[in-house]
Amino acid sequence: MEANVARAERSLALLTTTFLANTESVKANIALVLETILSQNLFTYMGATEVSADTAKRYSSAIHKWLARINSLATGKTSESRMAGVLLIKHTAQQSPQLFAENVGKWTTVLVGVLGKAEITPVVEAVLQTLLAFVDAVRDIPMLHREIVSAQVPRINQAILALADKNPDLTGPVLQMLEHMATWFPKLFRPSIDKTAALCLRLLDGSASRASAELCAQAAQCLAALSLAGGRVASEERWFEYVQQAVGTIQQCIDRIMCAETGDSVQSAFALPELADNFVVAIPQAADRISAMADVLVALLTQPTAEDVGVPVDAILGAASRLALVPVRAASSKMARAELDVVPVLAPQIQRASVRIMAALAISLGSLMYPYLSAVARAATAIGTQQISSAATRVALHNLLQLYIERYAYGFVVHLPYDLIITAVGEICVYQRSQAPPPTLEIVPSKKRSGSGKARGASALSDETAPVAHLRWDDTTLAAQAMVLALLLHTPTMLTSALRTQIDSQVLTLLMLYAIGGIETPFATRESDVPYKVQLLRCLEASLLSPDPWQRAIVPHAVAVFNASQNDPSPRVRAASAAALVAIDPIIHSRLPAQLREPDTEENISEEKQVARMVAASDDSVSIEAVLA
Repeated sequence: MEANVARAERSLALLTTTFLANTESVKANIALVLETILSQNLFTYMGATEVSADTAKRYSSAIHKWLARINSLATGKTSESRMAGVLLIKHTAQQSPQLFAENVGKWTTVLVGVLGKAEITPVVEAVLQTLLAFVDAVRDIPMLHREIVSAQVPRINQAILALADKNPDLTGPVLQMLEHMATWFPKLFRPSIDKTAALCLRLLDGSASRASAELCAQAAQCLAALSLAGGRVASEERWFEYVQQAVGTIQQCIDRIMCAETGDSVQSAFALPELADNFVVAIPQAADRISAMADVLVALLTQPTAEDVGVPVDAILGAASRLALVPVRAASSKMARAELDVVPVLAPQIQRASVRIMAALAISLGSLMYPYLSAVARAATAIGTQQISSAATRVALHNLLQLYIERYAYGFVVHLPYDLIITAVGEICVYQRSQAPPPTLEIVPSKKRSGSGKARGASALSDETAPVAHLRWDDTTLAAQAMVLALLLHTPTMLTSALRTQIDSQVLTLLMLYAIGGIETPFATRESDVPYKVQLLRCLEASLLSPDPWQRAIVPHAVAVFNASQNDPSPRVRAASAAALVAIDPIIHSRLPAQLREPDTEENISEEKQVARMVAASDDSVSIEAVLA
């Protein structure tokens, strides 16, 4: 311990007097100084008792000089000095809790003073990150609440709000800081609620949705955090008011897109600027505003609350269903208006907003969504219309259906039209096969002669004529594989025998083509193919673990595929195949090969055919009561 403290004292003295001696030294050596204090832990010996008094005194003197130097740098004349001072203060506080408790008041005052001056953006971002770390640490130290929290947090809030007006480039860090302040200190944040809400709404009017989607999401999260602060109204009332205003804004935008008058059903909405008179500008702006309001609803629904809140599920789901139907109604409208011709271009954006809202309802409400599953299924049907939906929409739809299948299983699938499931299964098949050229025959002379005395020739078929399967791996295929996997894991008996056979054949075909190298993809032999291989292996494993009573015996083929995947260069594929072999080991007999299973009785076969005919004849899914009847 004595030697370590002496080494730390010498290092601190060297850094302070040599590498941080002047502005030029700081600019040239700041990276070395940071690396040294991070790797050698120079401040962890504060209060050490196993050292001599002389060594402890010299170590304390070195630390005192270090603190004086970094405080001087934080208030220096150049931006380089101030940046170095802020970074050194942050890492010193992180290494020594004792130094942090003794100096956090002075450091916070210095950093807040930097925010009030004209400063370059990197320095301000470093100050905001340091202040956020300080405030987060002070929350767990009650003795510092009066000195830091009560005295400094209101000043920090005011300084941060002033930054957003001065420098638009700092809007993202400012929103992040305000969100944490409103969440951690709701009572102290109440005087800043109105200004923060105005800042968020300026970004949520649709102007930033397309240019900066991340910034729009941050504004939605910050606005949701304001509901926890309370103020003139209770926090749960403010939360409910924000939800109603977001839903009302969405309804107004839908009315503008569909050229309809806003009805009396829209009780309240956010005070946002009016949409433009020119529909070429107004309709895209309305779609962007819908995306922003969807972000607000998602943030409100997923934001943890201290008090129980009443969720207007009917209003939220009604807005989501209406969004899902906008492209369908625009395509089938009999009005000859140019505004409706713009809707197909914006359909993916509008429908993805609907998907995000319905996904947030499932995540936040859980089992309380059971009475509304049929409405979600109808909205998903409208989104899945093949003549309207785009690739991005199909990805979002498959992800939504996967979420609801995993959470509600048969309670949701019984309401789901079978066409959506068939569409998802069709997404994972081979895209195209190359046409093999006609085989060329090579006449090989033979010594044997036929009865007529002519030499017999042997025809040889060239290996280059073997057909090759071409795949188009994209996000749609991966999302469809995930949805099919969820069906096999949670609702295997809802799939008919014909569809189960189709799934097994497609999955086995793809995996066997991979095993023999008969597949060409746009990114062949690259890491981008790995997620698709892993998902196919998991689908095959799920199919084996939940077999259909009339399913053909695919165990030998599956075992061969899993064994072949053990030699794949990707560790993820090898791990997935190894896990599958372990999972299916109980169903493999060591001596008796897998047998083809026969139907139990003729009555079961007739029931299966009856269910298939009912599904084929109905536009909607078959309910449990209808099947049992």
